Amino acid sequence: MLRASKRIIVISERVNRYSFRALIDGIDLAQFEANPVMLWMHNRAFGRKDEVFLPIGNVIELKKEVLPDVGYVITGQPLFDDTDEFAKSIYNKFENGTLRMASAGLIPIEWSEDIALLMPGQKAGTLVKSILEEISMVDIGADSNALAIALYNQNHELIQLSHNGDNAEIPVIKNPKIEKEMLKIELTAAKAAVLLGLKDVSSTDEFETKVSEVVQLAQSQKTQIETLTREKTEADGKVVQLTADLTKEKSVQLSSKIELMVQGAVDARKITADEKPHYVSLAAANYDTVEKVLSTKTGTPTVQTQLALATASAGATVKTWDDLDKSGKLVQLKADDPTLFTQLYKDKFGVEYKK
Repeated sequence: MLRASKRIIVISERVNRYSFRALIDGIDLAQFEANPVMLWMHNRAFGRKDEVFLPIGNVIELKKEVLPDVGYVITGQPLFDDTDEFAKSIYNKFENGTLRMASAGLIPIEWSEDIALLMPGQKAGTLVKSILEEISMVDIGADSNALAIALYNQNHELIQLSHNGDNAEIPVIKNPKIEKEMLKIELTAAKAAVLLGLKDVSSTDEFETKVSEVVQLAQSQKTQIETLTREKTEADGKVVQLTADLTKEKSVQLSSKIELMVQGAVDARKITADEKPHYVSLAAANYDTVEKVLSTKTGTPTVQTQLALATASAGATVKTWDDLDKSGKLVQLKADDPTLFTQLYKDKFGVEYKK
C-alpha cells in the first residue's frame, strides 16, 4: 500500500453545497473502521466489469479534531492500492497536489430542524446522527473547504443529490437563517468635514488632525465616565455602610431605651421582675404602646409605705411587733424594710436580730 504523505479532511461541520451540514460527534465510525474502504467519486463495484471502479485503497487512523480556519472535522490517513494502476495514478495526483479533496459517504439516521443548530447560509436540516459508509477521493469539493459529501439510503444505495436544493431526502428548514448584506454607507470628504466641524478640508493633514482631536476627546470622555462610574460605585458602597451603621446604632439606642423604661417599671413596682422579659419583647416590637401601658400602671406600695399611710390616716404611732405578727405582715416587712424590722425585733425581744 502507498501511504500518502499528508492526511485528508473527510468532513467538516460547515454547510455544504446541498445547504445542509452534519455534526461530527453524531457520525458513527465503527462500521467504517471495520472496513475502511476508499472509493473514487463514490463509485461502487456494481454493473459490468469494464464500467466499474474497484476500491482504490483505505483510509485509516481516523481522528476527530479542530483545525484552524476550518473548525471541527474528521481527518484520516489515505493508503492507496499499489497493485492497481488507476489507484496509483490517483495517489500520484494527490501527492503532487492535482487532487486535494475527499468526501464522506454517510447513511442518515436522524435529521434536526432545530433553529439553534443552523449556521449562516443553511437552508436544509442538520444531520445530527449518521453512519460513515465510505470515504472517496473526489475531483471537485462541495463546500468552502473543498470537501464533498454523499448520502446513502438504508439499502446502501447512493442517493443522487441535486445542487439546486430539490432533495426529498433532506428536510428543508421552514424558517432558515438569512444572511443580510450590511448596508453600505458612502461618506464623502465634504460630509465628513461638516460632521467634524470643519468648514472646508484643505489638506489631508488638516483632516487627520481633526479626526485625531475627535478620537482624543472621545478617549478623554471615556476616561471621565469610567472615573465617575468608579467614584459613584465607591460612594454607593459608603452609603450602604453608613446606613448599616446607623441602623445598628438605632437598634442599640432602642435597646437601652427599652431597658431603662422596663427596669424603671420594675423598680416602681408596676410590674414584677418575672414580667420584665415579656415587656422588653413587646417594647421591641412597639415601644410607644408599651410606654403608654406602663405609664397608666400604678406601683404596688411597700409594707412600710402601707404602715405609714395607715398610721397617718389613723393618727396613731407605728404598729408594734405583735400587731404586725397578728396581721401576718412581718415577712413582708423584713423584705421591704429590714431596718424597721430589726428595730421592732429589738424592741420586742431586747436583743439585736441575728441574720
